Amino acid sequence: MSGIDACQGCGVRILDPETGVIVARSSRGYAVTIGLVRCGRIWFCPECSAAIRRGRTEELKTGALRWLAQGGILAVVVLTARHNRTTDLARLAAALWGEPKLDARGNPVLDRSGKPRRVPGAYQRMLTDPAFYGRPEAVSWWERKDGSFGHSVRPAVPGIRHHIGYAGMVRASEVTRSQANGYHPHMNCLVFLGATLDGTPAKGTVTGYFDPTAEDLEAWEGWLRDFWAATLRKMDPAFEPTTECFERDCKCGGKGHGVMVKIVRSADDAALIEYLTKVQDGKPPADSVAADLDAATGAAMETVRADNKTGRGRKSMTPFQILYRLWDIEVRGTNPRLAEGYGRPDQLRAWWAEYEDAFAGRRAIEWTRGLRGHVHLVGDDSEEGDLEFVYAGAAKEPLTGGVVLTGDAYGTVERTDAEKEMEDVVVREFYDSVGDMVSSLGGRADHVRIATAEELADVQAAMLERLQTKAAKRRAEALMLRLRGELADALKALPADAPPAAAEALHADFFRKLIAAQNPTAPVPAQPQPAALETPAETP
Repeated sequence: MSGIDACQGCGVRILDPETGVIVARSSRGYAVTIGLVRCGRIWFCPECSAAIRRGRTEELKTGALRWLAQGGILAVVVLTARHNRTTDLARLAAALWGEPKLDARGNPVLDRSGKPRRVPGAYQRMLTDPAFYGRPEAVSWWERKDGSFGHSVRPAVPGIRHHIGYAGMVRASEVTRSQANGYHPHMNCLVFLGATLDGTPAKGTVTGYFDPTAEDLEAWEGWLRDFWAATLRKMDPAFEPTTECFERDCKCGGKGHGVMVKIVRSADDAALIEYLTKVQDGKPPADSVAADLDAATGAAMETVRADNKTGRGRKSMTPFQILYRLWDIEVRGTNPRLAEGYGRPDQLRAWWAEYEDAFAGRRAIEWTRGLRGHVHLVGDDSEEGDLEFVYAGAAKEPLTGGVVLTGDAYGTVERTDAEKEMEDVVVREFYDSVGDMVSSLGGRADHVRIATAEELADVQAAMLERLQTKAAKRRAEALMLRLRGELADALKALPADAPPAAAEALHADFFRKLIAAQNPTAPVPAQPQPAALETPAETP
């Protein structure tokens, strides 16, 4: 089904043949499978997506809690575009999130450092627009005819971000598909507001907190609605969302359907409760969101957990529901009229291929630069980080019991597409029945062993230690490559007549950063003062 090699092999190959595969019941009542190679593709693999989004939710929940506790406020923002059944999903995704810049022959255009350049989408343009970001101070120098130099200073101009205390945002992208209007990509954003900054959001430091005025927040929302619609209109008039609505009792309140903003001033704010406790997947609203933890969890889940959402009945589907419907029809033999969702198998395959083509290589969840530091978190949005959530999440999950299968036994289950049935048996804690199931499928019952919670905890501890060691090695290698690249770029940028001390200062800074990253508690050598050089203006 998938055209992505990593997805085709996900959950098939065994990590450690000696350990085998563990299928266990978590303390929260769902099945956990440990010991298989995973693809880590958040867009295209249901199992990996769930694990990654669970991990990212916890990360965002922590950040939101800390921000509110420190005195900041949050804004939940939803951004979307106009679309219909004939809209090309790849073109719409490019308009929203950008795309690689290509030359006339279709080859990637590279920047001076050799990295592929990108054409920004509406999201990137929103963050860098001068009206929002402001303009830094600029100094211009010129040489007079007598050989002396003159200069002029353009003073800094504050932008909207200064008035609302913008410190960054977390963007989580989602896609659904409706029978009436085709694919519907949109963004859920959690925006961190109410901070005073020394420097820029990406490179500065939070020095305090304040409560933006209602007028400033309304001005930001009004600018955002107008900017979003105008930017998408320039890219394609068919993508321009509405900025006003005359539908009676519409949830947009007459403001149009391209942008929705909810301000959150405390963890039990009424606006947060109203927005985050809406019914999803047929589940009732949470019993309480008054506690900080519950509210922050809700904010994080609404932003990140696309895997936890479903479409509406037979008229709307998530991409994973496309797979589930195809599975029900072609594997289970379910009557198409009784299977969840809509569409013939040939349509479902075409829709999935279109989805893969549009979202391969895109980030589903992204923190703006510097934001993690403002809430005292480490980590990144890389695929390597996603894989850590996939493996480490299973290794940390408290387990109440389960079974260990040899490679042959699990292979029997996998070849007969019986993984789901086996997980159902384990969730119900009928561990003795797993051996009988494997035997009925043509395998050997003695290749299945029941494991206690204590045995599973030992296996998890050993697995987590191996994962952490590998992750630390990958991070060290990535750090070395990044710092070497930064050093090379800085050395290239030195003027030809720069004194030797300038290059020495850059090398010293390289080692200072390397020592600080490898051992944060170690004393770090003082950074030598570099020779006076021209500093480029900072960018967001």
